[in-house]
Amino acid sequence: MTPDRIKYFIEAESSQRTETGSFASGDVCMSRRTDDGRTLLTLIHGRGSGIQANVTASVISSMIVSYALRNAPVGQAAGSVLNTFGGHGSKTDASFAVADIQADGTVRIAEYEAPAFLLFRNGVPYEGGDIQTEHLDIATGNGQNHTIRLSRFGALPEDRIVLYTKGVIRSGSGTQRLPDGWTRTGLAAAITGLLGQTPDISARELAAAVVNRAEANDLFVPKSDLSCMSVYFRQPRRLLLCSGPPFNETNDRKLAERVKNWNGTTVICGGTTAAIVARELRREISVNLRRDISGLPPTSAMPGINLITEGVLTLARVKSLLEQASSSELNGQGTDFELARILLGHDRIEFVVGTRINPQHQDPALPVELELRRNVIKEIARLLETKFLKEIRTEYL
Repeated sequence: MTPDRIKYFIEAESSQRTETGSFASGDVCMSRRTDDGRTLLTLIHGRGSGIQANVTASVISSMIVSYALRNAPVGQAAGSVLNTFGGHGSKTDASFAVADIQADGTVRIAEYEAPAFLLFRNGVPYEGGDIQTEHLDIATGNGQNHTIRLSRFGALPEDRIVLYTKGVIRSGSGTQRLPDGWTRTGLAAAITGLLGQTPDISARELAAAVVNRAEANDLFVPKSDLSCMSVYFRQPRRLLLCSGPPFNETNDRKLAERVKNWNGTTVICGGTTAAIVARELRREISVNLRRDISGLPPTSAMPGINLITEGVLTLARVKSLLEQASSSELNGQGTDFELARILLGHDRIEFVVGTRINPQHQDPALPVELELRRNVIKEIARLLETKFLKEIRTEYL
């Protein structure tokens, strides 16, 4: 199939909870987006919990991703992992689930001693005949035989994939309500109900809902690490962020037309940039006179624009928030948090960066503000693309 990135966006998020009494989770979730548009996801469960299990899971995850980035066969990656962490006897040091999602929607999933993934289509569990499944037997150097379950299928828009650890489906074991645990069937039924109530629930919210429910099953005292990865194939949410006036004033109209014709959310960072757009489109700007809790300059409003903020200082604050964030969920208040949440809430983000030097600079040969803006936006774009799997495009005017 020919890659078609316009068809849908691949949103992938995870949620985790650590076993009660443990300071580190033995589960590791990792996601990477490659230059050729593939999305790589790993969910590794190190045997037991704590630091040792976490280190084992982290190393295995890095090994598998390294093999995948070189397009090595899954058997080669799995064989290397099992030879290194195969353990002794019938026990292994870890179980894992790996998903390799192509830009055209082709999905390959490899699972070793992990519960089978769930695919939801039209809001219900799907196990149709177009899901190709096979088993790969691997003999390791210690004389043990291991079996990898391989699955392949083509994802459709609005499909969802859910990967999870054994702790999730074993949650509630021994309780009066769930003597045998939540089970895969119970998990599938719960997700079906959730999708029926909220069909467009995000991947992050779905993963969090699964882990929260599993924790509740254990009466809020998790008996093991709980981890869930959720993938959502959906229509992309588009964002245009403009910052800085164009180098040539003749491009002021071009900037305004980009804003006017944009189909999606629009943000402007910088008073001069906002003034140019307002002048060219003949729109009024109103300044919010209320003091911002973040200490940043107040925001402004203009018809057709979702948010107008100050420029470089606000962007620098946002960069710091993205560097520190461990997930796409930010709960703080203020303009910096608001802008960061907008960025994280969209999938395809276009930055239009003006390159005009401020005429008030004492030394035009050292355009500090210009370089700050360029570097800050470049770093924000890198973080969004590598850490949060966003699709980024940057244009300089």
